Amino acid sequence: MGFTTGSAMEEAQQHQQAAALREKEMRDMYHRITRVCFNECVTSFALTKQFLPGEVHCLETCALKYYQLSMSMGGTFADMYMQDQQARR
Repeated sequence: MGFTTGSAMEEAQQHQQAAALREKEMRDMYHRITRVCFNECVTSFALTKQFLPGEVHCLETCALKYYQLSMSMGGTFADMYMQDQQARR
């Protein structure tokens, strides 16, 4: 029967918490993209269950731009964090 040290258990718990946080952030980003792009692009509520061609193009463009911006900002913040961590050493 193996025993895990306290620090190893804490590290595993931190990894689980970080993974849960990343999952929540992805869910939140999906919901923001959905809300913002829908409000921006869907202008008519026709009696069909499909989007109009112009709405489809707008939704695709909006979602792509929002995603690219979010990834770019995330990379910038990660770089800033790394620089800050190196400066503290």
